[in-house]
Amino acid sequence: MLALGTKVYNSHKLIGGGLSGSTQHDLVEKADGFAEVFPEHKYQVVEMLQQRGHLTAMTGDGVNDAPSLKKADCGIAVEGSSEAAQAAADIVFLAPGLSTIVFAIKTARQIFQRMKAYIQYRIALCLHLEIYLVTSMIIINETISAELIVFIALFADLATVAVAYDNAHSEQRPVEWQLPKIWVISVVLGIELALATWVVRGTLFLPNGGIVQRYGSIQHILFLEISLTENWLIFVTRGGSTFPAFTLVAAIAVVDALATVFTIFGWFSEEIGNEPVPNPMGGFYYNQNRQGMTDIVTVVVVWAYSIGVTIIIAVTYYLLNIIPSLANLGRAKRNVHDTQMENIIGHLSKLAIKHEKDEHGGNQYSLVGKSNDDADDD
Repeated sequence: MLALGTKVYNSHKLIGGGLSGSTQHDLVEKADGFAEVFPEHKYQVVEMLQQRGHLTAMTGDGVNDAPSLKKADCGIAVEGSSEAAQAAADIVFLAPGLSTIVFAIKTARQIFQRMKAYIQYRIALCLHLEIYLVTSMIIINETISAELIVFIALFADLATVAVAYDNAHSEQRPVEWQLPKIWVISVVLGIELALATWVVRGTLFLPNGGIVQRYGSIQHILFLEISLTENWLIFVTRGGSTFPAFTLVAAIAVVDALATVFTIFGWFSEEIGNEPVPNPMGGFYYNQNRQGMTDIVTVVVVWAYSIGVTIIIAVTYYLLNIIPSLANLGRAKRNVHDTQMENIIGHLSKLAIKHEKDEHGGNQYSLVGKSNDDADDD
């Protein structure tokens, strides 16, 4: 089940077989196991694997395992282990069996998946608002009211709190923070969201009202489009390997319903009047005697448009994740193989500093080769 091979060597092959430097590292890397080892051999195996760039885990139960448990990237003290082993380990088992290792790895990777989805979501969300609000103030001297901005942020926070209870998948390979990749994906998604909001705003410059079917409020139409696309963005960044949890779906459904009600009834709207209000670039948006309200047909159109935007965002996210040049962007380089340095360190390990007194009683130091007894002691 573990796919272990039959290349198992004894400690003599590892230490006393005349191997050193790169040759010794190759043996450790390619071996399936070592038998009849002492505590120092365990430590050396862990150290050599780490020098080759591998993530190394170690299980143990005794005092003699403590150094290698501490050295490993993940030290695991099994049930009934000594206090020294437990103190040196990262994980301590309280019940017999090793199946908990698999459960711990899967759980950790699921937590990581939730965190990565949330971070990508938050970066893209912030860029969306920042890009649109800044450009709208510069280009057309217009912005969304502060009250609606507060509700956009509040709705986003209320919806994404439920991501902690979402169903998450665990990757087959070790995961790590690929920050350059996360930034690239988040920036692209944020720019696309800002462009989508500008498309909605651009239609409102048309003489026929654009996206407005009967009457509507510019503030609330933009508020609804931003709220819907940002709330649904979490479904994109979480990935499609698992179905979203009911808690997450319910939370987003509630805030989307509230955003829709805000738009229909014109709550917190500053656009109140009895006459069509002219757009800065020509045309009108119609809100006749409705006090900032928006008709239901327009709301349905905004919902349909937001669904289309989310589909485009999902396709973009999928394509960005399968691009080969981005797959390992920011991932630490593994399988480091510096033959020259390994050989130098191997040769230095066979040397010792010899201290003698010269004929005048002074101290004299020199490099000499270790004797066989000294090498065995090391």
